[in-house]
Amino acid sequence: MARLLLSIVLLSFFAGYSQSKIDSLEERLQVEKVDSLKVNLLLGLFDAYRYENPIKAEENVLKAIDIASNISAKKYHVMALNSFADLLNNRSSNDSSISVYQNALTISNRIQYNSGKAIALIGLGNAYLSKGNLEKAEEFHRLNIEFAKEIGDREGMASSYNNLGNIYNEKGEYKKAMESYTFAAQMNSEIGNEKNSGINMANIGLIHQKLNNYEEAIAYYKKSDSLFKKFDFLPGRTFVLKNMGIVYRNLGNYNDAIEQYNLALKSYEKMDRKREMSQVYQNIGNIYSDKGQSQEAIQHYKQSLQIAKGISDSINIGMASQSLGLEYLRIQKLDSSETYAKKAIEVAEAIGANLTAMDGYKTLAQVYHANSNHKSAYDYIIKYQTARDSLYNIEKRDLAEEIEAKYQNDQKTREISLLASEKEVQALQLSKRKNERNGIIVLAIFILLLAGLIYNQYRIKQRANKELQELDHMKSNFFANISHEFRTPLTLIKNPIEHLEQNPEEKLSVEEVKMIRRNTNKVLGLVNQLLDLSRIDQGKLQLKSTEGDVFKCLRTAASSFNSHAAQRNMDYRVEIPHETLWAAFDRDKLEKIIYNLLSNAFKFSDDGELVSLNVSHNGEELVVQVFDSGRGIAEDKLPFIFDRFYQVDSSPTKDQEGSGIGLSLSKDLVELMDGTITVSSEVGKGTYFTVQIPIVKIKAPQIQEHLAERGEPISISKRKTFELPKKDLRKLPKILLVEDNDDMRQLIKNQLFKKYQILEAENGMEGLKMATSEIPDLLITDLMMPKMDGMELCKTLKTNLETSHIPVIMLTARAGVQNKIEGLETGADEYLTKPFDAKELLARVDNLIHQRERLWEHYKSSHLTVNPEKITITSLDRKFLEQVISLLEENHTDSNFGVPQMQQELALSKTQLHRKLKALTNESPGELLRNFRLKRAAQLLSQKADTVTQVAYQVGFSNLSYFAKCFKDLYGVPPSSY
Repeated sequence: MARLLLSIVLLSFFAGYSQSKIDSLEERLQVEKVDSLKVNLLLGLFDAYRYENPIKAEENVLKAIDIASNISAKKYHVMALNSFADLLNNRSSNDSSISVYQNALTISNRIQYNSGKAIALIGLGNAYLSKGNLEKAEEFHRLNIEFAKEIGDREGMASSYNNLGNIYNEKGEYKKAMESYTFAAQMNSEIGNEKNSGINMANIGLIHQKLNNYEEAIAYYKKSDSLFKKFDFLPGRTFVLKNMGIVYRNLGNYNDAIEQYNLALKSYEKMDRKREMSQVYQNIGNIYSDKGQSQEAIQHYKQSLQIAKGISDSINIGMASQSLGLEYLRIQKLDSSETYAKKAIEVAEAIGANLTAMDGYKTLAQVYHANSNHKSAYDYIIKYQTARDSLYNIEKRDLAEEIEAKYQNDQKTREISLLASEKEVQALQLSKRKNERNGIIVLAIFILLLAGLIYNQYRIKQRANKELQELDHMKSNFFANISHEFRTPLTLIKNPIEHLEQNPEEKLSVEEVKMIRRNTNKVLGLVNQLLDLSRIDQGKLQLKSTEGDVFKCLRTAASSFNSHAAQRNMDYRVEIPHETLWAAFDRDKLEKIIYNLLSNAFKFSDDGELVSLNVSHNGEELVVQVFDSGRGIAEDKLPFIFDRFYQVDSSPTKDQEGSGIGLSLSKDLVELMDGTITVSSEVGKGTYFTVQIPIVKIKAPQIQEHLAERGEPISISKRKTFELPKKDLRKLPKILLVEDNDDMRQLIKNQLFKKYQILEAENGMEGLKMATSEIPDLLITDLMMPKMDGMELCKTLKTNLETSHIPVIMLTARAGVQNKIEGLETGADEYLTKPFDAKELLARVDNLIHQRERLWEHYKSSHLTVNPEKITITSLDRKFLEQVISLLEENHTDSNFGVPQMQQELALSKTQLHRKLKALTNESPGELLRNFRLKRAAQLLSQKADTVTQVAYQVGFSNLSYFAKCFKDLYGVPPSSY
């Protein structure tokens, strides 16, 4: 009898490879250096070859196992083992397959690799099924279903249900088989796995076929084959061929059936699937048996049995033995018939193959009848009838159950009538049942409540863990940002002081002193904010109220932003009542609130935009409104902006630095003063902060009434736009300085200005444009900047042919080793952490500039040509120079070859080619070509290869006098005297 075993397709990442893709994988494998990637490529080749060329598939998977076992990436080892085990299983090397799957399962459990474990469990189930051990096969598929439920692997669950259907099919339990196949098909349809859904449909068609529902069987086979065609799934298409052969046989179309079987047999031989080959030979034997050609039938049955014995396939051994027993019975070779029938029963009973055992009973009964052994014939016919009734006589069994049910009902009716007179006993029983029912209901409710409570506790714990993780992440970002904020001002303070210490005869300029004071105040403000947060957490921060003029205090705080607004050409409006508001309030905390809100408004507004402060008092409450017309805050982020350490923009390219504590501190201080703070914002239109603090006006002292300011409205006169100095025309190396902090940029510029031309850019995007247009000799960049950070800037420059040669020094406040490694991996030549020593920066700049100059000198002094490996450290520049030198080698003998031809071959404009070669060799393209020819001529002359005239022509000179002049200019002697 035919049956299904479509094993799960393992590691199908590379399915459907064309020959061109296989060639591509082979080429990549030859040059790949990383072991883990080699394993990945080998597994791809395994899947590409597994059906077309099983031998090549085995070679690749064994190589993958060998490499994976020697590296730390154990997941690749498991993947390779599972692939090899599947190959062995398809070849019906069941014991070897089981051993390899067990090894993969052990490693997967040890490294907690869920995918590898699931594949190994399914593979073990399939291997035991192939071996005929149905109980072990079901055990492993049940284990995988439970595991798949735990990890949410619906595809793995569907695969195991499909294979459970195969097991029930072998047992003859068709109802269970149909249920399993249908469940697997529904699950695969839900997850969109059309190929596996096709396998399930083919299996359902097989059940209909066995139940003689041929129309339904053909419909399901056609559905599945259309899906297999879509994915070019050879095992599935071959399975359909085999079972369509069975259908044609049952319909009496023997020629069509044999044609289908032969096509299936070729495919199974190609895939080296011996178990399926055994089944096809069995089916062909059935056709010859139907046609009465017993010798041909026996020949095919023996081929089937021989293959099954070779792979220890118990199921097919039993089926082939039973078929041989029946066929020998037909030609009256009773001894042979008895031998094969007994063998079939022995195997079938051992593995629980009920259908094969039932057919064996019938065959033996007929053999014993023919031998006049009527007692044995009777015993086996009884066994046959019993087995057949249990498997097929469902209607009779249902009828018997119905009769038994009627009998039981009659019995209960009699009992009820006999107990009708016993009302008290009946009442007691009903009462007892009610109590039992109520008890069960109460117990069920209690269990549900307990389960709900446990689940609620679990959810609370999960939420708490998630919040702790988020808080930990925010704290990590906070410490990284706060260290950056400390390091930058400390660098600006440290460098002028060190300069003064090393040069005591010099004095600090007024601007440098102001810069030191500005950055000292910044550090002090950060420290005070951190201390205030600590006191708030400990409940130690108390209000220190003193009497004073609230409006005057606010005017003073607001005026501290006047110069900043003027410098950025911003419309800064302050509206504070002119009268005196004398009250008892905490001046320091109110100033911190106003300072944080205004600082935040300026920080997230571009130059030229509006920032306003509006203050009013309604008798018992002070209302402060701060508005900016900046970028605004997204609605989904508004609820979190007062959370500690939270930053709306936490990316490395954020436009403004910040620690994420300013607004949180402001909110805490407002609440400490029994007030409220609210915010409203719209992206692209601006943000409103509103603070309401209870402040009651009191009578001012008499002297204050006379001295109280009747001030004028504050108005900010806009300063003239700062004009850049005239362009630096000194013939010095150019350095591009990319830094978003004005003070830091000015400090570095002062250190380098005497020896170098300085170009400035305020952010990474601006720096990239300037580097591309100006082509500086060196670039200094900060790591954290707006619009484009230093990492991305460096990576972009080093991967662009026009700028790849520019040395890069990266400055950052992030001092970790990992940060330094990341910076250097992007191509940065130097990496300095803040605060840095100005002399160290100058020394590193000098070294990089001088290093390039020394390379130029080395090139000029070389006898023949440039060595790319000594000119630059970037692979892009090296490849470019190798391309240039190769071009000169090929074309220097052609007198018509010149700079235009170089531009065309290298696909560069005249300006781009000139800049690139000048930066790498300090020679223009024309000079490089001419000197290359002259150095080649000198080489030929020194070897006395030919006359001066012939050498000149050989190296591309058509004018002999010009050749002699150029040669003498380069070497100091005419070519004839060299």
